Amino acid sequence: MILSVITPNGVSYEGEVQRFQFLSAKGLMEFLPGHAPMIAEVRRGTAVTDKGEISCGDGVVRIKDDKITVVCE
Repeated sequence: MILSVITPNGVSYEGEVQRFQFLSAKGLMEFLPGHAPMIAEVRRGTAVTDKGEISCGDGVVRIKDDKITVVCE
């Protein structure tokens, strides 16, 4: 999967990951390869990938065709 994290200052992370775990409005969520298309709210905190941790502000995340795009503060 390709993960892109976009903030007001630009792209803070872009790269290939095998999992993406984050805090949503409904609790902890995780995307794995082949996940169904979805849009969800992201809550401020630390997202976890197989490559390490990424700080995220409040925002939204979209996954489609194994491409994850996070737009956050």
